[in-house]
Amino acid sequence: MTKRHSKKRELIRGVLESSHAALSASEIHAQLREVDLVTIYRNLELFVGEGTVKKLHLGGTEALYEFERHPHHHAVCTDCSKIIHFTAPDSKIKELLGLTDFNVEELELTVRGTCKHLK
Repeated sequence: MTKRHSKKRELIRGVLESSHAALSASEIHAQLREVDLVTIYRNLELFVGEGTVKKLHLGGTEALYEFERHPHHHAVCTDCSKIIHFTAPDSKIKELLGLTDFNVEELELTVRGTCKHLK
């Protein structure tokens, strides 16, 4: 089945690509009032399935979506909800996990703590 590239799909992708933060479907809808929320969710899930967008559950009430520019992980401040992006060698993390009888296909690390600015 061929996936169509609709104008609405490109608008949604454009909002994600231009954002430096992960966005909820509601935040995307606030920027694209002409696109209904169901269409936004449907396209977000399509992007997640394609692997171009990552769906994150970082503790809020809504999932967040982030354009996947490069593989990275997240640190979340439990006081102010700030999200810090960081990279770490996946090979080292896999080694530390010690899962020798398990084929790790994807690794998503979320670290929770507090920002230095609050101390």
